[in-house]
Amino acid sequence: TADTTDTADTTDTADTTDTTTVSTDRIVSTESALEMVLSPGMTPAGVLMIPRRLRGMSDEQKDSLRQLEISPRALAIWERIAVRIEHHGGAAIAVDYGEEGPLGDTLVAIKDHKFCDPLRDPGSADLSAYVDFGAMRQVIESRVPSAGARFDGVECFGPVTQQAILMDLGIGSRLQALVDKCRTQEEADKLIVGCTRLVSGDDAPGDGPG
Repeated sequence: TADTTDTADTTDTADTTDTTTVSTDRIVSTESALEMVLSPGMTPAGVLMIPRRLRGMSDEQKDSLRQLEISPRALAIWERIAVRIEHHGGAAIAVDYGEEGPLGDTLVAIKDHKFCDPLRDPGSADLSAYVDFGAMRQVIESRVPSAGARFDGVECFGPVTQQAILMDLGIGSRLQALVDKCRTQEEADKLIVGCTRLVSGDDAPGDGPG
């Protein structure tokens, strides 16, 4: 056909340059883009992980949920760590941005120290999402010790805030020791600003993709 306008299914055309195929239910644009979509059905990960994450939540928490973000791989890694500790002893500490949870829609992209669209130019930006520390704690608290374990189960402590753990580790004393060695007030001020950023929480100047 020489004219494809308003034609749903065309095959041979005389000129397809800058042509958009139009049908009654869909428009296919020459400019492609990516977007988030809903799965047509429950994914295998969702079938396994969503009921597990909902256990232990209060009815009020469940009723308030509009989105639920789950990382099956993170939970599987934490499970393997627990098994290793049961058999060989030791301890593990997880440090990352996150909350007690449950979480929803925390995925962000960071490029050139700024937030950007995660779906724009895939591969050109760093992707990040909050860690659901409550889900990780739930893995430990709900599991049965593995067969042949040398140690009687694994205990979980936390999560705790970055501020709390740094203060307990003596960041104030360490800061003072470093400030005392500074040659100029400018050097001391930089150390104080950096320490303040680490321990002041979400409202500290400079928090985010710096």
